[in-house]
Amino acid sequence: MSVEEVMENNKENITFELAKLAVGVQLQDIPEQVLSLARLAVLDWLGVTVAGSDDVITRTLTDFMVYEGGHPRCTLIGQMDRLSASAAAGINGTASHALDYDDVNFSIPGHATAPVLAAALAMGEHIQASGAQLLEAFIAGYETACRVGQLLAPSHYSSGFHATATMGCFGAAVAVSRLLGLDAQTTARALGIASTRAAGLKSAFGSSCKALQVGQAARSGLEAAILAQKGVDVTEDMIGHRLGFARTHSTQMIKDAALRSPRYVADFAVHTTEAAPAYDYHLQTNLFKYHNSCYETHSAIESVLYLMRTEDLDARDILGINIRVNPHCDDICNIVLPTTALQSKFSLKHTVALALLGKDTADPRTFNDQNVADAQVLALQELSNVILDATLRVPETVVTVKLRDGRELERRHDSSCPEIDLDSQQIRLVQKFRALCEGRLPLSTIERLLSTVAELECVADVGELMRLTAKGSH
Repeated sequence: MSVEEVMENNKENITFELAKLAVGVQLQDIPEQVLSLARLAVLDWLGVTVAGSDDVITRTLTDFMVYEGGHPRCTLIGQMDRLSASAAAGINGTASHALDYDDVNFSIPGHATAPVLAAALAMGEHIQASGAQLLEAFIAGYETACRVGQLLAPSHYSSGFHATATMGCFGAAVAVSRLLGLDAQTTARALGIASTRAAGLKSAFGSSCKALQVGQAARSGLEAAILAQKGVDVTEDMIGHRLGFARTHSTQMIKDAALRSPRYVADFAVHTTEAAPAYDYHLQTNLFKYHNSCYETHSAIESVLYLMRTEDLDARDILGINIRVNPHCDDICNIVLPTTALQSKFSLKHTVALALLGKDTADPRTFNDQNVADAQVLALQELSNVILDATLRVPETVVTVKLRDGRELERRHDSSCPEIDLDSQQIRLVQKFRALCEGRLPLSTIERLLSTVAELECVADVGELMRLTAKGSH
């Protein structure tokens, strides 16, 4: 069958259309700004994964997978063991989300990089792919995850699905398909197989299973691509089929949103009269985390930090705190009284209290059992009131602080805006990377990782990069 006949037969096939767009991503056509963002996403992912390799869920999963066994071909970041590509994708994907410190994109809405890059790096190491091949595959997978996210937005996420895991499975399948050199037809099959495996629930937020779902997405996507390469068949258009993924996981299927150039504000989050600027790549709307908590708490944290800087705010003078957020946040980050360190990352009241007390929310160690039970933190949580306001966008927050002297201080912040000063962003991300890796990797290795990622297109074998992250290999 000719290429023209294939395209004609798949004219109304959204799965094939997405595959065709993914295959069309070519490194030589990608603007330098987008490549720079991709490199930063790789660096940030490596940092949070090195730190997340110490987490209990990562260790538990590793112990189980090592016991199960497998070909020791791929690196487990921050660990001594090596396992198969699929196992490494699952474990590294889990580690990358264990701290909930990885980047986000509201087009999903969720974390695009974690599952996609976990799968791409595992397969990249397995087949000795170059850094250039990795970047191309990662960008194609990232864009696909965001496109499928836009196809199903907003009801998929609001219905309770963990979009990082569901959309991430599709992105991982595409990234690995690109590394394997699959054509559009076979990539569509990989997406179809991924449709039968994409899973994840928001009800897991605040538990270790949130990270586990992301690791499973990476592994399932990788396996979907391999199975497609080996000829496993699947029903046509598994995403758009009348009984397919979109119609069973969403109340709508917005094809134009999936196939058009991305917009800065995801459709589900629009509550503004401002025109949303168009971008050529979803990666241009990537948002990096500088606080180690749920991203929907970041605007509240930034509001408090601003008031502390400009108003000489003292927590002892506070009588009350109002935190106004979009109702969407109620199911994500409004745990009223967290009882575990992990739950505290999904509590507006807790994260605001930490910020008001000058505790460093950029440091993962701040989210601990001691602060969960701290009397000062609990007192400020008691003074806090979360108000659901549908006029605000999802990440937009207004914090009002009432003081003993009768004043009311107010600050509005919107953390959904992509960074304009890219040089400043890079400096902050390098600092974050060093902070996460120090004490876990030798300083010389940290510097080698920084220089290697900065010139990723020149790396002949991404295994060189991965092996730098292994424990005891220095």
